[in-house]
Amino acid sequence: MKRTERIHLVAGLVLIVAGVIADAAAGQSSPSNTPTVAFVRVESPAKRMQYLARAEIWRDPGQLTPERLLAGPPLNDKSGVAEAPADRPFPCTFAGPGKTMGGNTPKFSCRTASGETIRVKYSDESTKSINREVFSLVGATRLLWALGFNADPVYPITVECHDCPQNPMSGSGTKAQRLFMAVYQPQFVDPAIVDEPDHQGWRWGELDDAINSLPDGELKARQRQHFDALMLLGVFLQHGDRKPEQQRLACRGMLNLQAGEFRPRDNARGQLAVFFERPGATACDFPDVTVQDIGATFGGAGRTTNATTAKMNLDTWASREIFHGTPDAGRGAPEECHGRLTVSMAAGEGSLGNPRIGESGRVFLLEQLRRLTDDHLRAIFTAARVNQMGLKHSWRDPENGQVYTATDAWVAAFKHKVHQIERRTCAP
Repeated sequence: MKRTERIHLVAGLVLIVAGVIADAAAGQSSPSNTPTVAFVRVESPAKRMQYLARAEIWRDPGQLTPERLLAGPPLNDKSGVAEAPADRPFPCTFAGPGKTMGGNTPKFSCRTASGETIRVKYSDESTKSINREVFSLVGATRLLWALGFNADPVYPITVECHDCPQNPMSGSGTKAQRLFMAVYQPQFVDPAIVDEPDHQGWRWGELDDAINSLPDGELKARQRQHFDALMLLGVFLQHGDRKPEQQRLACRGMLNLQAGEFRPRDNARGQLAVFFERPGATACDFPDVTVQDIGATFGGAGRTTNATTAKMNLDTWASREIFHGTPDAGRGAPEECHGRLTVSMAAGEGSLGNPRIGESGRVFLLEQLRRLTDDHLRAIFTAARVNQMGLKHSWRDPENGQVYTATDAWVAAFKHKVHQIERRTCAP
C-alpha cells in the first residue's frame, strides 16, 4: 500500500464517536456534529514503543467452522455487501478512478444502492492479465483470522459496475455496464496510535525491539511467542512486501476520556478528530497490531514484488522451503532456526528478512495450524476462488509422487508446508 493510498484510507476512518463514548460515561445525548476519531496521538516515540511492546498480537479465534471461514467475518456496515446474494453480481455505479487512491493495484470506487461509496480492487479478464491480489488477499486474511492473528477482513464479490469506463483504474474509455471479479475491504475502524502524523505503521524489527525491551516475565514470554509465530506465518505465506504502512498499531475498544482531549479536524469526508493523550496518562487499555495489506502472499517473495510470481502462484509458493538448512533429526542440541524469506527493497531496513524463529513460537504456530482440517483449508481456498483464476492448478507431492489438482492442489501444498514446520526443532 502506497503512502497516498494510506492517506485516503485514513481519511475515511469511521470508528469511535466521541460523543457516544461520552454518553456512556456521562449518560448524556450526543450532538449530531460529534467528530470521529482517526488517531490517538501520544507524547513521544518512547510512549508509542510502550504501546507497541504490549499490543495484542494473537487472540483465540474460537471454533471457526469451515462454513464460517467460507463466509468470512461478520460484516456490519452500510455498504450492502453483507446482504447481497452470494450467487449474484453486486451492483454499483462508478464513482471514481483508482489512480486517485494511490498504489498500483487495479481499483476504483463505486456508489452502492444504499448510497455508500466503497472502494474495490478488481481483476479485468478482458485484458488477459490476472490481478492475482484479488485472490491472495482473501486467502491470506481468512487464514490469519482462522489462526487468531489480526488482519483487516476482505470479502470476494463480483462487481456489476454501471457507467463504468473501459479502464476503471485510469477512468478512461467508453462507459458501459461491466463485470469484474473483485474484493471489498471495509475501511478499518480502530484509531491508529501515533507519535507524529506520518508514523502510522510499524516495522517488524521495531516490534521485535519493543518486545525485547520488556522486563523478563510472563508478558515478555507471551509476546515473544506470539510474535515469533507471526513471523513464521509470514515465512509460510511468503509475505515479503511489508512496508511499515502495511502494518497498523491501533486502539481496540473505548478510549479513556480522562487521559487527554479531542481536537477536531475538518476533512472532506466529514469531521475527524485526534485524541491527544496527556503526558503520563494511558488513553488506550487494549492496543493491538494488525497486518493490513497482505496481498503479495501465496507466492514467492523477492527484492521486488512480481505481480505474477509473488501473488497466488502455486508453483512458486510450493517450491519455497520454510527454513534454511535441514532438520536436525534429533542429533544434539537444536540449532537456531531462520525462515527463508526475502523482503522487498521497498520495505526498507528493519523488515526482518530470514527471521530467527524461537522454539516456543514454532510450536505455538504449529498448534494453531493443526486446528485446521482439510475442510477448513478447502473453505479458505474456495473463498479465495482459486478455481476461478483461469489457471490450471497442479502439484506433485515430492514425498509420495501423488498429483493433486484444482483446490486439492493448494490444500496438499499447504499441508506439505505444515509438515516442514513439524519436522523442525528450533533453539529457544
